[in-house]
Amino acid sequence: MSASDSVASCNAAQYLAFARIFSYPVDAVWAPLESRGLAPPRSQAERETEYMDVFELGRNEAVPLYEGLCLSSAGREGILEELLRFYDYFGVKLAANDRDYPDHLVTELEFIAHLCAMEQAENERGGDTGNCRRAQRDFLRRHLLAWVPGFAERLGKGETAYGEIAHGLAVFCDGHAAQLRELDRGVVP
Repeated sequence: MSASDSVASCNAAQYLAFARIFSYPVDAVWAPLESRGLAPPRSQAERETEYMDVFELGRNEAVPLYEGLCLSSAGREGILEELLRFYDYFGVKLAANDRDYPDHLVTELEFIAHLCAMEQAENERGGDTGNCRRAQRDFLRRHLLAWVPGFAERLGKGETAYGEIAHGLAVFCDGHAAQLRELDRGVVP
């Protein structure tokens, strides 16, 4: 595995890890984080209550997990249409069962992970990874970097682990975008 394969694979794994964290909480995801001191130990009921308070109901003001609701000035309908075009172009179909809106954070994170995995596969075949990287760069710029920093800032005002994790996601997305810019300039990681 080349350094470029490894980077693409690590990026995909990191995005999927963030997707699991921002999904409805399950013990298999949170217990390891809590045992390592990365999140406060809680019961499953406490995790679920916190998730609902932060993202759905809001003790103060809920922070939605949807790009179109966080960027309401951009018009959610246009965001949804663009996301569906992105997904369709790369052959990604949303699940018919247990389906959420295409602008849900978890869906967007899973999609960028898919693009990273496509880059890795193309690199392993000795193909041109340029299209995969351009797609990642465009998706980051037009979607994740357009709303995740503000999402993280809003979450940071609360007293939950989600604020720090969202900040980590924003930093990771920014670092990934910088990495792609370096690759465009010919600097290999």
